[in-house]
Parts: sequence; C-alpha cells; structure tokens
Amino acid sequence: MTTDPASFDQLDILVRRVPGVAALYPAGSIVATVLTATLDAVAHRAPAAPLVLIDQHADGVRVTAKIGIGAAESSRDVSGRVHDAIAAHLERGGNPPVVQIVVIVASVRLSV
Repeated sequence: MTTDPASFDQLDILVRRVPGVAALYPAGSIVATVLTATLDAVAHRAPAAPLVLIDQHADGVRVTAKIGIGAAESSRDVSGRVHDAIAAHLERGGNPPVVQIVVIVASVRLSV
C-alpha cells in the first residue's frame, strides 16, 4: 500500500469534529512540542506540527491523539468515537495498516 500524506494531514480536523471532543492537544513528547512551538513563535508562523501524532513503522502506522472532553461526556464513548473515526479515515485513504491507535483523554472541561 502507498502512504497518502494528505489523509494524515486531515486527522487534526477529523478528530476535532468528533462529537464530544472539546479540545485537541499535541500528542508528541513535551520536548518536541515546546521546541516546535518556540521555533514557530520565533519565526512568526502558524504551528507547523500536526497535533495527532503518526509514527510510521515497517509493520504499519501507530497513531496517538490527545483530547479534551466536556464534563457531560463519557471518556470511554468519546475516545471510542475518536478511535473509530481515525481507523475508518486511514483505511479509506489507502494507507499502510494501522497497528495501534491510542486516544488519551488529557482533560475534562467542567461547566462553570
């Protein structure tokens, strides 16, 4: 199979559109996130790195998304919807097999 980078680029938008997702955070390491954000700020450019992390390996791709949800949402339900949306999107895109999809619920927004 061939890798379709365009389908990878669309993952941030796709995850943000999943019902129950209130925020999307950088899924990479904190060092990479801080370094990229600093370089982007110094260069006065929009953030270049996608928030959904895609690691390509010989056996396929591993995807990590770090999300925030609303207080009224079930973390299990929302993370399941995110997982399913990513899997379906990458399967349609003709990408290498998906070996792993990790969805991390990093925050729950409380109603104030």
